[in-house]
Amino acid sequence: MASSSSSLRAEPRRLTLDGKRKLAPAFLNAQEIAVAVHESPNLVALMKIRLRDGTQERLHPTVAAHQFDAAFSRDGRLHAYVMSASSPQMVLVIQDLRSRQEHFFRARDSRATARCPSFSADGRRVIFSLSDVGGHQIASVNTQGGDLRPLTSSIGLNTSPACSPDGAQIAFSSSRDGTFDIYVMDADGGNVRRLTRSPGLDTRPTWSPDGRRIAFTSNRDGRYQIYIMNADGSDQRRLRNHPGRDDYAAWYPDSGQILFVSEVAGKCDLLALDAG
Repeated sequence: MASSSSSLRAEPRRLTLDGKRKLAPAFLNAQEIAVAVHESPNLVALMKIRLRDGTQERLHPTVAAHQFDAAFSRDGRLHAYVMSASSPQMVLVIQDLRSRQEHFFRARDSRATARCPSFSADGRRVIFSLSDVGGHQIASVNTQGGDLRPLTSSIGLNTSPACSPDGAQIAFSSSRDGTFDIYVMDADGGNVRRLTRSPGLDTRPTWSPDGRRIAFTSNRDGRYQIYIMNADGSDQRRLRNHPGRDDYAAWYPDSGQILFVSEVAGKCDLLALDAG
């Protein structure tokens, strides 16, 4: 499972030009994405960007708190994100975009955080990273923010869960064995398997639409770059050789392209590249 430093030769397409700091893009559909943008020193806001013409608008214009980690159900009906609060520090918000109902999950500890939500394939559960009483684990709730179910209980930090397209597996990042690596487990938390063994940090896995490959971020070669591997952990390779930082991969829902955040000299923009 050794990594390869070979890169793809295609040049990426630049989708934004504003240079603002950006985090964790997610597709609403094949034509629109949501991404957390540092709009000002006092606000990180979720912005909706139309890929056809690059126009942007606030996804939650009336929300004054910081917003991160947008996720959408496969049918586009449900939307989840995390919002800063006083106690706990980060709250999970789940919205039904048709009925306009909104639900919340609030952890117990005042310093607790919910991060990185991902919808199950059937849209009935939200899987997320929960730092609360009991450590930093992967858990799930129903779409009303109830019925909390822990999916991991290991030492170390467990974060960045991503559900496979067929709903059978969850990929995630964990430091349970010392360094952050990518693991997969069954949807119920069982049958955990380790996919990467990197001396660096491997995190933020995301599945290709056909479920055959996983893209992730790693600094194994000295700087943060996007890597791709088969779903069983084989054929690990770097997406491209870039002198800056590439992070936050998201697969296009209708093609083999990958959208990601690229940073050069403190300027961040969205790029897209064929995964090969």
